Amino acid sequence: MKKTLSILFILCVIFEARGQKVSDPRSSSFWSKPQQLGISLGFGGIMQTGTMIADECNCSFENGGGMSSAFALTFENELAKNVVWGIGAEYKYISMDSRYQELEILENQRTSSGALVNMEVPFRHNAAFSTSMIQVLPYVKVFPFDTRLFTRFGLHIGYMASSSLTHTKELLQKRTVLATGETVEFSLDPNDPRVKGSIATIQDGEVPSLNSLFIGGHIGLGAEFRAGKKLLFGPTVLYVIPFTSVSSYPGSDFAFTNLQVAIEARISLE
Repeated sequence: MKKTLSILFILCVIFEARGQKVSDPRSSSFWSKPQQLGISLGFGGIMQTGTMIADECNCSFENGGGMSSAFALTFENELAKNVVWGIGAEYKYISMDSRYQELEILENQRTSSGALVNMEVPFRHNAAFSTSMIQVLPYVKVFPFDTRLFTRFGLHIGYMASSSLTHTKELLQKRTVLATGETVEFSLDPNDPRVKGSIATIQDGEVPSLNSLFIGGHIGLGAEFRAGKKLLFGPTVLYVIPFTSVSSYPGSDFAFTNLQVAIEARISLE
């Protein structure tokens, strides 16, 4: 009888131990994802795709680049194990330059000796584009293997609240020596109000046929760390891919990709 009671006691202890959850210090206790509000501040690089047209002279610009800055408010909540959904409201400012050089041929120019010559004069054309955007960013974060690292996928649905396109033409050479040995000097018309020194402003205004609606997507990588019970922070790198072009002007199909690095901080609401 005593032996039987001893066996039953041992079995009860075993089953009780199985029913208890013991904390493993090697596993992450990080995965507690209550609702969170956050802010982020980002900076990045802009890469032009397609062709931008300055309509005053129908000049084409390609391969431009520039900078971006962004500020966003975000809300996040757990969707499933290791998956978070979020939505952000973002303000972004973008500035970008695109340029090329050309040799402009001046035909039948009379020199001081009375000779008629053709002269090649080098100019640099520059198109400066800028825009202010307001965007909504729905996204999903996936935390693989229960770590603090995540991948992020989402959409950008935005409105270009303002835009600017400034096209300038700069004289690059002020004098040349002709085959006759004569020296010829070049200058822009100082009486033209568009001219300042060696630079003439050809166009300064809105982007022609602007598409105010911007739609794109992003992929990204990031990490987050706890600072106390409620605060989380960390870096995120996003690559934004456009689905729409900036302008519908004939021949203009330019858009821009954006590689952005942001610092995020969020606070738990629970």
